[in-house]
Amino acid sequence: MSSDMIQGMTQGRPREVIRTESVTKTYNVGKPNEAFAVRSVSVSILENDFAVLKGPSGSGKTTLLSLIGCMARPTSGSITVEGKDVSHLPERFLTNIRRRIFGFIFQQFNLIQGMTVLQNVLIPLLPTDSNPADGLKKAEAILEDLDMLKRRDFPVNSLSGGEQQRVAIARALINDPAIILADEPTAHLDTALAADFMKIMHHLRDQGRTVVIASHDPVVFEDSRISQVVSMRDGRSLGIQRNV
Repeated sequence: MSSDMIQGMTQGRPREVIRTESVTKTYNVGKPNEAFAVRSVSVSILENDFAVLKGPSGSGKTTLLSLIGCMARPTSGSITVEGKDVSHLPERFLTNIRRRIFGFIFQQFNLIQGMTVLQNVLIPLLPTDSNPADGLKKAEAILEDLDMLKRRDFPVNSLSGGEQQRVAIARALINDPAIILADEPTAHLDTALAADFMKIMHHLRDQGRTVVIASHDPVVFEDSRISQVVSMRDGRSLGIQRNV
């Protein structure tokens, strides 16, 4: 088959941005308390996907999300991000990948109490060479898009749970990441706020980003616009449902 034919067949296909191949994560290897958090899981996530890692507590979904986001290393198997095998890269390279490619939204928000909304959003820019004036303009634009600009000078501990999450989202976006990773983002939100969060995530996807969420919340994994759901239990993948 000619290269022109191959190119024609692949035109229009979304690009794969994340792949795990038989990834396993084991803690306390070789010891009596050895524990498998993830067992031989293979997942493919395409550009502009909205993927959900679904499962109960202890299913391995959060560990898999950490492996995908280069926050943990696999015991075996391989992880490819943007076409590069990151499984065994030195930490200094992983730090750069995390900062350049991923935006993280944590379950507990991980905001710095006592600091303002704006200060929290700007934190990821501190180790970079970005221009402070450009960073400020960018942070304000993101906060305005999330309807939080009016709270820019408020201490984060004075905000509601839903507002704190919007600050966490703004912080995740400040480095303009291609991929958003969120761990149980609706765990502390009521149904209305969870639905509001999903609207924000769909808006980010509409902007061209890839979104991956680990969640056991039906508001998340039953959303009809999710592109794929990876069901997990006891560290294993029970199956992958691709919707679009």
